[in-house]
Amino acid sequence: MKERRILIGLVSLVLLNLAFGSIAQAAPTQSPTISVSPASVEVSQGDTFTIEIVVDPKGEEIYAVQYDLYFNPSILNATSQTQGTFLSQDGVETIEVINVINNTIGKIEYSETRTGESGITNSGVVASISFEAIGTSGRSDLKLGDVILVDINGESIETEINGGTCTIGRVTGEPAVVSVTVEEAHQMLEEEPAEIILLDVRTEKDYKEGHIPDAINIPKTELESRIGGLDKYKSKKIIVYCKNGVDSRTASETLVANGFENVYNMLGGLNEWKMYFPITSLVTPTPAINVTITVTPSPSPAASPMVSPTPSPAASPMVSPTLTPTTTPTTPTPAIEGFEVMFAIAGVLALSYLLIRRRKER
Repeated sequence: MKERRILIGLVSLVLLNLAFGSIAQAAPTQSPTISVSPASVEVSQGDTFTIEIVVDPKGEEIYAVQYDLYFNPSILNATSQTQGTFLSQDGVETIEVINVINNTIGKIEYSETRTGESGITNSGVVASISFEAIGTSGRSDLKLGDVILVDINGESIETEINGGTCTIGRVTGEPAVVSVTVEEAHQMLEEEPAEIILLDVRTEKDYKEGHIPDAINIPKTELESRIGGLDKYKSKKIIVYCKNGVDSRTASETLVANGFENVYNMLGGLNEWKMYFPITSLVTPTPAINVTITVTPSPSPAASPMVSPTPSPAASPMVSPTLTPTTTPTTPTPAIEGFEVMFAIAGVLALSYLLIRRRKER
């Protein structure tokens, strides 16, 4: 009887281990996160502030990072973007591939890769971005887009993205206009196409040359006078876009001021959209014209008689001074080791490849 109890106990332990083991294996791992920190900033006109782009690998080995950050350039001015220590926290050298600020359209780009053979598994700051509040009041999204985290195998890792907001002055209620990236706009169109209206506010000429399929065109300069034609869409979600996201922001605010409640401004505009998704055109391409050009060689003119040059008098021998070479001491520039160069190039190529592949897949 005692032996039977021991056997039952052992079997129970084995079954429990198997059960908990299968549960542990089935439990999904957490995705890495990239976040704007702090998530919310409140300032006054003329104030300066700094946010950080923070990555938490959640156990993954991160080898390279890329992101875009969108903001409202009518109330914020980005003054600098400084490389952080996330990818170099273990002392390995990194390469800053892209560091661009565009205050015209409100877009910041950043990309960085390691040069070592391993990735980073601890949280850290990828970059710090400083802003100046130039508007009197208003709210700006600090929205991350086109995020790519690359592992040590050069593969893109599924990532949780957390943006932020900046409020200038006293602003109450929810933001009137919601900002969406091209990825989010595309997802909205796929999930509920019957509920979405695409509004292209570029000129008619630009619209005919290329636009998002099924978009309607009302140029921004005509929106006030033609806004009545959109009243039937007030119950729909309207995604507004232009060339780069600047005019569409103004047009979106015009719609909200006229009673439209579900208005979305597409960040980056058509320039960003066509990098990932298809567009259509109303312009018929001009057929190519083949032109054949025949060249007839002209006869060469008769050669003129040659004139022998008069010999120059012999030059007196020159005595060259003896020069004593001097050695200038130089400080050797530290070079990246051979394998690290290969890994650095691999990181840059991985980012480029993933961007191209993502655009082709979409």
